[in-house]
Amino acid sequence: MRKIIASVLLALFTVVFIAACEHVPMDGSSSGGDICFERDILPIFNSKCAMSGCHDAGTRAEDYQLTDYNSIVSHGIVKGSAKKSEIYEEIADGDMPPDGYPKLSSTEMDLLKRWINAGANNGTNCPSTGCDSTQFTFSGQVQPLMNKYCVGCHNSTTASMNVNLSNYNGVKAAVGQGLLRSIDHSGYYPMPKGGTKLSPCEITQVSKWIQAGSPNN
Repeated sequence: MRKIIASVLLALFTVVFIAACEHVPMDGSSSGGDICFERDILPIFNSKCAMSGCHDAGTRAEDYQLTDYNSIVSHGIVKGSAKKSEIYEEIADGDMPPDGYPKLSSTEMDLLKRWINAGANNGTNCPSTGCDSTQFTFSGQVQPLMNKYCVGCHNSTTASMNVNLSNYNGVKAAVGQGLLRSIDHSGYYPMPKGGTKLSPCEITQVSKWIQAGSPNN
């Protein structure tokens, strides 16, 4: 009887242990289950990597196109291991984006690492998280949105279409050039180029900031 009980307990322990291990990502990082590709990862590649002359569909520098899920994971990404992913290592070593272009923030690096380690899954129709349309200061909401979606192309180095969205003066100038119509896709040049449209909440934040006089707050 004791042997039977011991065998049952051992079997239960094994099942629990295996189940627990299945949720431990490789490389020792935290889980990336809260990360949604379309909302969190694609904007990083669109803004920091897929600029004209780099890894856009037309240039494909070094044979890398980083404009959509299939092209991003086609090579250079090893699902389950950021350490074995050439794209991540190039970014982590500071080789990409090249000097003179905005680098990924520590938050973006963490998102990318956790996404890869969790399996580099494709996620679309992502729910908006952490967005409060009643908050719309330049420093708290507007500039971070520009950094996330736009500054890879519109920065002090490239200033695509003579638009620099990396600082207050540049963003305010862009307001008069149709910034809001571009990000809500009602203008002649939808932004981000080739990327996911900002969420309704994010567009509202920019709109309210503009309606308030585009203050440097």
